[in-house]
Amino acid sequence: MSSNKKRKITDEGRIFNEKWTADYFFIEMKNVALCLICKETISVFKDYNLRRHYLQKHATKMDCYQGFFRKQKILELKTCLSSQQLSIKKVTSESLTVTKASYVVSSLIAKKSKPFIDGEFIKECLESVADIMCPDKKTDFSKISLSHQTISRRIDDIGKFIENKLEEKVRSFKYYSLAIDESTDVMDTAQVAIFVRGIDNEFNISEEMASLVPLKDTTKARDLFEAVETTLNKFSLNLVNISGICTDGAPAMVGKKEGLTKLIEDHAVLVGNKGLMRYHCIVHQENLCAKALKMDNIMQIVIKCVTFIRARGLNHRQFQDYLQIMEADSRDAVYFSESFMESKGKPVIEFEDENWLMDLAFLVDI
Repeated sequence: MSSNKKRKITDEGRIFNEKWTADYFFIEMKNVALCLICKETISVFKDYNLRRHYLQKHATKMDCYQGFFRKQKILELKTCLSSQQLSIKKVTSESLTVTKASYVVSSLIAKKSKPFIDGEFIKECLESVADIMCPDKKTDFSKISLSHQTISRRIDDIGKFIENKLEEKVRSFKYYSLAIDESTDVMDTAQVAIFVRGIDNEFNISEEMASLVPLKDTTKARDLFEAVETTLNKFSLNLVNISGICTDGAPAMVGKKEGLTKLIEDHAVLVGNKGLMRYHCIVHQENLCAKALKMDNIMQIVIKCVTFIRARGLNHRQFQDYLQIMEADSRDAVYFSESFMESKGKPVIEFEDENWLMDLAFLVDI
């Protein structure tokens, strides 16, 4: 038995006939027939369809145009259509430019940790500058939306964009490591900052802040681990690929039995990873060196001098004036403390000891 298949228009291979422009005022645009008169489209390139449209809607008015005048009318309609398209493109381009400018300013506000409400002030500044330097462009600057709500949305969009890009990168990680730090913000809320650093098969290294997790209750090792685990699951990172973890020396981080690093290491072992390396946060290494050296004889004198200078506003102001007189590079330092302390009747005999000064220089250098 023969099977009846429904014929598809796309299988007919119909093409636009150029004579339909002169006969029915139609042109081809984006694979459809567009009427130059009413801007309606017909998807099927068929003489019957185009002729019926013309006879029913435009023949009465357009049949009077024949020969040369018909060609001129078609050219006029084409020119009008091109102008409309250019106008639409221009408006679209201007809108995209204004939106891009709004995103750029919002990003700068976020990077500098400025209040979102500063956006309105920035807009006033831009309008004032434009009014002086390019008055014809002032309207364009006025279109930039920098309200508190807009900036908040822009920053959220930027954050989501960065997060999506990071998700794309981590899929290619062969191995990765974590850096974790816990601190308290101005609202006394504990925040766990989690950074991820990974390498792919082409040895391309990527490093980015993966998450900032607030802890509303306790900040025990188990709470920190749950924050890390949530972040790893979010980015589909497996503990089998983790190679190292970097933290500070807090007990909740490095406790031998229940510290965060111990918990991560135990869970990594369960999935077959036995090569996890631990590192102490590089930010705290200077502090560790100072404690290990036990140079209290240096620090006590330094603290004594700084405390004397900063304890009273008068001493501090006089010290800053003294630095200006001495043409010092720094506006507020203790390099010239020797002369200043003598002038205030508080001489420091250690400043005459070359060995002490060398120890001071060494401590400052590290």
